[in-house]
Amino acid sequence: MTQKLSAARYENPLGESGRNRLFVELAAQGHRILEFGCATGFLSRHLVERGCKVTGVEIDAEAAEKAKEWCDQVLVTDLNRQDWVGKLTREYDTILFGDVLEHLVDPEFALQEAAKVLLPGGRVIICLPNIAYWKIRVSLLMGKFEYTSAGTLDVTHLRFYTPETARKLVEESGYRILSTYALMGGGKIGNRIRRIFRGLFTVQVMFVAQVRESTSGGE
Repeated sequence: MTQKLSAARYENPLGESGRNRLFVELAAQGHRILEFGCATGFLSRHLVERGCKVTGVEIDAEAAEKAKEWCDQVLVTDLNRQDWVGKLTREYDTILFGDVLEHLVDPEFALQEAAKVLLPGGRVIICLPNIAYWKIRVSLLMGKFEYTSAGTLDVTHLRFYTPETARKLVEESGYRILSTYALMGGGKIGNRIRRIFRGLFTVQVMFVAQVRESTSGGE
């Protein structure tokens, strides 16, 4: 899979439930939003329609151009660079990392730098895929580990997390977690079984967090 992959491949409708609906509902509680990995602005649009002002950050220049229709500003940059935070000001009450950190060489650094542009009392909302989801485990038992163009085994993923190691990443980056949401899969499998074996059936885990007071503003 050597061809250039467009960020447009991540576009998904909001739907009545699921990851995108929850992500937007949580984010829309804020007003000044910084969305890392905004892609074409398909989620930024819903935030703007709810009265939010959104600044997008995107590595794909073509996708970023489309996102400008909804975002007040779109910064085209690679979060693996060390200088991106200097291009932003401290004016955001909500920062979004929606399935972004797993694409980075140093996700802990990105979270720490993001604290520098987050207003006091602001929130960071983070979503990460669960590598321990049951379908991935079954594939490994069968000797398969095949990358795809999107999803948990996205070919551009550099990091893999379980719900526990995802929590550890957030906390060790200087944040305290306010709430956690396990986004469940499993199709027709009963909710009781999913609750008992939560780690198996969690497709993605979402955190709402704040900077710990001692590290606020990146100090």
